[in-house]
Amino acid sequence: MEQTPKNEKLFTRNFVLTSLSTFAIFTSFYFLLVTLPIYILELGGSESEIGLIIGVFTISAVLLRPFIGMGVDIVGRRKILVAGSVIFLVSMLLYNYTTSVFSLLLLRVFHGIGWGAATTAASTLIADIAPASRRGEAMGVFGISSNVAMAIGPALSFSLLYISGVPDFPRLFLAGAAIALVSLLLVIPISETVVVRPKTSLFSKEAYFPSALMFSVALTYGSIVSFLSLFVQKEGAGNPGIFFTVFAVTLILVRALAGKLSDIKGRKFVIVPGMIIISIGLWVLSMAGSLWVFLAAALLYGLGFGLVHPTLMAFLVDRVNERGRGAAMGTFTAAFDLGIGAGSIILGVVLQFFGFRVMYVLSGLVVLAGAIWFIMLNDKQEV
Repeated sequence: MEQTPKNEKLFTRNFVLTSLSTFAIFTSFYFLLVTLPIYILELGGSESEIGLIIGVFTISAVLLRPFIGMGVDIVGRRKILVAGSVIFLVSMLLYNYTTSVFSLLLLRVFHGIGWGAATTAASTLIADIAPASRRGEAMGVFGISSNVAMAIGPALSFSLLYISGVPDFPRLFLAGAAIALVSLLLVIPISETVVVRPKTSLFSKEAYFPSALMFSVALTYGSIVSFLSLFVQKEGAGNPGIFFTVFAVTLILVRALAGKLSDIKGRKFVIVPGMIIISIGLWVLSMAGSLWVFLAAALLYGLGFGLVHPTLMAFLVDRVNERGRGAAMGTFTAAFDLGIGAGSIILGVVLQFFGFRVMYVLSGLVVLAGAIWFIMLNDKQEV
């Protein structure tokens, strides 16, 4: 039975520290988003090896998240959060010592372990301390930390890399490590929320439905992060980075309000319209031929994503008690990572045979199907 929080205050010490540390670790993570492919080429890697090295990070996180979630329930949120942050920091320091594609591949596996541990533990800790009546708002506000990091991290890292005109990777990796150190220092004062040490399973049954819905959305996100820049370049529509800026800013503006709205009106009231807006955004994207249409699609996609993601997290926490939150968050975040990876692969095949426009129309149908599934289930039971 879930305990009702005695204090309805949201911005507690733990909440603020966890959100700030998450902002720092996501900023460090996004430092490598646009710069790592350049580094791989400098090491002599091929385009296929770029995909492998970037993908293995997500794969290691996906495979380990269920085990991490179980560990979060057994040994406590803070210990896993600190351990993950330490591994993440050490990984950033080791990038300067990679001398081959193979050594970089091994490091990415290690880095993915730290990433999976830190982010799963942080999400679970926020779920613990969020007042039940403000859970959606809490998830929305917490999520802003990663969205702000996405808005500034890639651009900042690229500028830092070429600040002297030629790429300076040692400086880039050192800066990323410094930001990771800040994240670790912010984590250390955090107090433990609960150590339940239950007999828990790797996966949470209560998390399957919210995770499946998140998977359908993340599937389309995979097509965005993997192929959007190619689509913009093909259409000669300018700088593809502007799309991600509009997307990130929209997320920042929407998330907290979306979560609060779901606390007042209910999760279905926000999730279903959000998924429909995502579908519309993808269909607008399928018709894009100019920068303004691409930006309109970014606005719609960001609006829908900002409505759905924090509300699905709150919906998930609604369904589980504190004894299973670690496993539930592990399942949910694994579904998100898996969706991105699967979307890159599956929709990439669609792209190869049918082109960008068919790929994004199909992506919109996937999310719309998820919304219909949610509505049908709601007719049978209260969600």
